[in-house]
Amino acid sequence: MTSDPFKRWNFERSVDDYLPEQTVNYEAGRHGFSFTCDSDETINTIFVESDDFDKSLIEIPFSTKRWEVQSILGLPSKSGKPHTDPILGEYGPWDRYDEERYSIHIEYQPYADRIRRITLMRTDMVPGTFKRSN
Repeated sequence: MTSDPFKRWNFERSVDDYLPEQTVNYEAGRHGFSFTCDSDETINTIFVESDDFDKSLIEIPFSTKRWEVQSILGLPSKSGKPHTDPILGEYGPWDRYDEERYSIHIEYQPYADRIRRITLMRTDMVPGTFKRSN
C-alpha cells in the first residue's frame, strides 16, 4: 500500500474477529480492489472487481470473453458452471488457473460473456486445499 497507485487510494480496514482465524480486510471500493490478510497482515487473497478497477493495472480487460481468456491463459485447472446461492445470489461460470505458488480464479458475469471478478490467492488459500502450518 506504499507503492503507486495504491498509496493514493483510500482503503477501509476491517477485522473479522468472530471467525476461528482472525481475518483483516482492506477495501478500496471506489477502485474495485480489496484484499484479505491473516492476523499477521500477510495477504491471503486479492479481489479485483470489473466495474471500477484501474484498467492500467491489469492486462486482460474485463470485457474479455471466456473463450478469449482461455486462449490467453490456456486450459483451466478447474472450471465451474453458473449457479444461484439462496443467500448470496447468482454467480456466473468460472475458471481457475493453479500455479505453484498462487491461483487465479476468474468469475464471469451470470448473463454476459465477460469477466465479473478476478481473484488471486496463495496456494494454501484455494478452496478445498489444506492450510499449511507455519
